Amino acid sequence: MSNPLIVSPKTCQGVSWFPPVDVSFAAHKALIPLHAGELAKAAATMPLAATPLGRSWQLVGVCSLMPDHNLFVKEGQWLGHYRPQWLSTYPFSLIRMRERGVLIFEQDSGLWEASDSGTPFFNDQALHPKVTEILEVLKASSGPQQATEKALIALQRAGVLIPWPEQLRAAVGVSVPNLYMVDELALSQLAEEVFLTLRTAQALPIAYALNLSLPQTHLLSRLARVNPGSFTAPENLDSLFEGDEDVSFNFD
Repeated sequence: MSNPLIVSPKTCQGVSWFPPVDVSFAAHKALIPLHAGELAKAAATMPLAATPLGRSWQLVGVCSLMPDHNLFVKEGQWLGHYRPQWLSTYPFSLIRMRERGVLIFEQDSGLWEASDSGTPFFNDQALHPKVTEILEVLKASSGPQQATEKALIALQRAGVLIPWPEQLRAAVGVSVPNLYMVDELALSQLAEEVFLTLRTAQALPIAYALNLSLPQTHLLSRLARVNPGSFTAPENLDSLFEGDEDVSFNFD
C-alpha cells in the first residue's frame, strides 16, 4: 500500500471515511489479491498466478490481459461468479508489526476526508461498527493469508515456480507482467524430502490450482469483448482452451 494510515483514535481524530458504493476502485487492478481459503472458488472462475511482492510472494486472480484495466469490473459492478474477499474489505487491510496485526487504511483510495462528513473511524474510543465488521473479516483471513505466503515461498525455494510461457502470453495477448505458474515436470522430479516440505507447508493445493486455473483465461477473452476498454482480444484466444493504541491483535 502506497500511503497507509494506521487506524487509531489519535491518527483518525477529525477524519472520516466513505464506504465504497461499488467496486469502481478495482477498475484499474489487473491482479486481485487472494488467499488459500478462496482457492477452490477462485480457481473455477478466473486464472490464478503467483506474483512477487517485495521479498515475498502473493497469490492473485488475473483479471485482465493488460495492465490497468480490470475486465471483471464494468460500470462499478463485478462481473465474475466469485467475488474475491479483498473487494469487501478495501480500503482497509492488516499489516504485520512485531507479531501483531495493525489495521491500516489506504489514504490514496480517495475514500476519506479530513472532516466529520463521512463515517467516523471511532465512536469515542471504540471502533465504529462498520470498521469493526471489516476488521473481523481481516482477522479471520490472517491465518490463510500467512499460510498462502509461506506456501508460495516454499514453492519458490523448491525451484518450481516459473513465468507463464511466452507461447501462452503471445497466443493470449497478455501483457500483465510477473505472472508465475508451476513447472509440473520439476515438481514431479523433486527429491522426496523437498516434496514432503511442500506438503507440510500446504503448498501442493496451491501448486495444482495455479495450473488447473489457466484454462479460465478463456473468460478473459470473453470479457475483453464485452468490457474492452482500449484492448482488443485476439480472435483465436478461446480455441487455446477448448474444453495511541493502534488497532491491533495478536497473530495466532
